[in-house]
Amino acid sequence: MKLTKLRRKNEKGFTLVELMIVVIIIGILTAVGVPLYLGYVKDAKVSSAKAVIGTIVNAEKVAHQKTGSFEAVTALVFEGDPAANPISIDVRDATQYWTLVVDNVVADTSFDVTATGKAGTDYSDTTVKLGYSRIADEQWWVDGVLQ
Repeated sequence: MKLTKLRRKNEKGFTLVELMIVVIIIGILTAVGVPLYLGYVKDAKVSSAKAVIGTIVNAEKVAHQKTGSFEAVTALVFEGDPAANPISIDVRDATQYWTLVVDNVVADTSFDVTATGKAGTDYSDTTVKLGYSRIADEQWWVDGVLQ
């Protein structure tokens, strides 16, 4: 009877096989979960850029209604005083993470808006571009790939 009680006291804890199974399960979950998480992060970055680009496009449309043409806007203008911005928009919060440019302007027909992630931020690996045209469909590019 004493021998049985002594054995039970020494049988505490997990065996090596049980610990290895747990480690393998955690490894599998990590192998599946990390790529999914990185995909979600990338989607969030793209959505952030699209929101800012949408704001710029709306401001360009308003400016077009007033002046009859679209305006090219450089990154320096977006980062500077909003009063000096020809489309009267303040996106300085977004310029912490994005370099924003409106270019390829065809007076009253079309323009491109590009948001490029700034170096030294988590966004540095992302570029989102919208090709806007009054006569054709909008075209979105993410990292150079047409969406």
